[in-house]
Amino acid sequence: MREQNPAGLVHPEWVHGRRLWLDGGMTELIRKLHFGDPTRGWEGDERLAVYWNPPRWEVWRMEADNQYRMVCRSTPGTPFDERLIDALVAHDRQRHGADFLADRIEANNNAVDARRQAEQRERIAEDVAPRLQHALRKEL
Repeated sequence: MREQNPAGLVHPEWVHGRRLWLDGGMTELIRKLHFGDPTRGWEGDERLAVYWNPPRWEVWRMEADNQYRMVCRSTPGTPFDERLIDALVAHDRQRHGADFLADRIEANNNAVDARRQAEQRERIAEDVAPRLQHALRKEL
C-alpha cells in the first residue's frame, strides 16, 4: 500500500540539479500523472514530479522519507507525452508486486539463455559440422 500524500504537496523548483518542468503544454499530462487517468489504468501519484535535465526529462518521486529518487528518464529527443503513463502502469511494482518483477526477470534470463543456445547451435552448424563431415569422408 502506498503512503499517503502530504496535504498541499509542492515540489521544489530544483532537485539534484534538475529544474521542475512547468511548461504550459504539459499541464494536462501532469494533472493525469498526479490525479490519475482511468482510461489508462493509472490511479495517479502526487509525489511524482517531472524535471528537466538537458537533453532529457526525468520523473522523480518524493518517497516516504522525504527524499527524491529518480523513477525514470527519457532518452534525448523523446517527446514528453502520455506514453509516460503507459510505462508507469507497466512497471508499477505496487500494482504487480514482487512476484511479477521476479517473473519478468526470470523470463528475461530464460530468453537470454535461449538466444545463447541458438547462437551456439548456429556456430556449430556453420563451423564444426563441415569439418566433421570432411573427417568422416576421409575415414570411409
